[in-house]
Amino acid sequence: MTTLENTISMIRILPEADLAEIQNFAKKLIQKREANCPFALKSREDIHKDLEIAHRQIASGEYQDANEFIAGVRKEYGI
Repeated sequence: MTTLENTISMIRILPEADLAEIQNFAKKLIQKREANCPFALKSREDIHKDLEIAHRQIASGEYQDANEFIAGVRKEYGI
């Protein structure tokens, strides 16, 4: 039995909720390949967690002005 045939036989017995999860996962794999992106795609939950961390860092003063950062990178790399 080929991988495709085996996969199809497993899919036939899964409930609709599981099929929806598989479909979402497959879409993410395709999008990742199409984007030619070396990084894994982030879920909505991961993005929300990152935003929460960013808000806490800003509130506690753990940030650098973007213009200062860019100026530092330009100076460091002679751009």
